[in-house]
Amino acid sequence: MSETLEARAEILTLSRLLGHDAEEFAYLDGMPSVEIRLLREQITDVLFTVHGPALSRLATASRLLPVALVATLGEKVFGPVLSARVAGLLEPGRAVEMASRLPIGFLADVAIELDPRRASEVIGRIPPEQIAAITRELIGQEEYVTMGRFVGHLSQDAIVSAVAAIDDTALLRIAFVLESKDSLKDLVGVLPGVRLDGIVEAAANANLWPEVLDLLGHLTLTQRRELVQRASAWDEGRTLGALLDAARTQNMWAELLPLIVLLPDDGRERVAGLVSSLELDDEAVQEIATAVLEHDLWEPVLIIANSLQDADLARVAERLAEPVAAMDPVEREAIAERARAAGLMDRLGPLSVVLDG
Repeated sequence: MSETLEARAEILTLSRLLGHDAEEFAYLDGMPSVEIRLLREQITDVLFTVHGPALSRLATASRLLPVALVATLGEKVFGPVLSARVAGLLEPGRAVEMASRLPIGFLADVAIELDPRRASEVIGRIPPEQIAAITRELIGQEEYVTMGRFVGHLSQDAIVSAVAAIDDTALLRIAFVLESKDSLKDLVGVLPGVRLDGIVEAAANANLWPEVLDLLGHLTLTQRRELVQRASAWDEGRTLGALLDAARTQNMWAELLPLIVLLPDDGRERVAGLVSSLELDDEAVQEIATAVLEHDLWEPVLIIANSLQDADLARVAERLAEPVAAMDPVEREAIAERARAAGLMDRLGPLSVVLDG
């Protein structure tokens, strides 16, 4: 994920933790995402440890009472916030039994207030059908951040049940704020082909292309190829245009460019046609050059280079000339060979001079 989107996801998660709209945290724009995450984790730790001794005594005392009575007290007396604070202190089997006796709406409210890290074993033991019911309740409340925090703690069967209860638009929004992006491969891995088409359509309808680019960046090569090719075939190429626009407006060239290699020939031709109509400002030119250098994206950029207008290609090449000149000669010659094979050497201006040298 680009740093800009990483920070945006962290701000969304922080705002949900504190119960405020994300717009109220606009002053955090520009702060590194790792620092926002650290702030969120510190706040969470304070919320869950400030009354630690008292909560531990409460959890210990609950062992003396019947499970049914403790469940009733949790719902009628303690409420979701206090129940969430205590949940991770309970014996997992007993906590799961209590959960089986509580209304789904109350469990959803507890989930919103819960720190999944402190109750991971409990979450992993909750039956898939109950997870699906809680998921539907959270979707109805648009609690995407809450669900994003839980996915990494669910069993595989529970993930399958949860995904079946999530519509395609919600799935993209949850994936964007997922606490552990490593879970995305498992999440997408349980989707049938029709759901992958649904993700593309949902992105088009709700303009969630940055979320799609983020999702693609965390999938396996096989999963990326399948989703990219489905996107290429959908909606007569308008999808690819939207992806290009998202890359340009959100500085996500590092996420977009590698996908070009995965496209079938007709998809590459569509991208080429779209690129030829782009008007790249200086900022976009610098962003493309930076992405190419930092992520070794010479292959995809050379695929589309023939489609760039001469002036735009010359500007990108000019930005690349100096850093390429400082490269190891062996690396520089490898780039030159790619450029010659693509028939681009005579269009690269100062970069051609560097590569020929």
